Amino acid sequence: MTNAEGERVQVPVERRVRAWFFEQDGGWYVQCRYGARVLLVDGENNAVFVDALEDVELVLDAFQAAAAEGKLDDAIAEVAERKRRSQ
Repeated sequence: MTNAEGERVQVPVERRVRAWFFEQDGGWYVQCRYGARVLLVDGENNAVFVDALEDVELVLDAFQAAAAEGKLDDAIAEVAERKRRSQ
């Protein structure tokens, strides 16, 4: 965008943040995302099911710990590779 003097300037824009969890089947599904892509958390499933909303935080903490330990590196590499092929 350009300002009144004709200089290019950056303008902050609000972006929609996608929730990592949603309610369905009488409980909550929690997904782990890398950008807009959902990771396969155990190699087969893309979500963890919990009964109560309060348990969502525990799953998100577990995802954070797994990422810090490098346990999600293979899943991230897989979605990153798929992204490169489709371009």
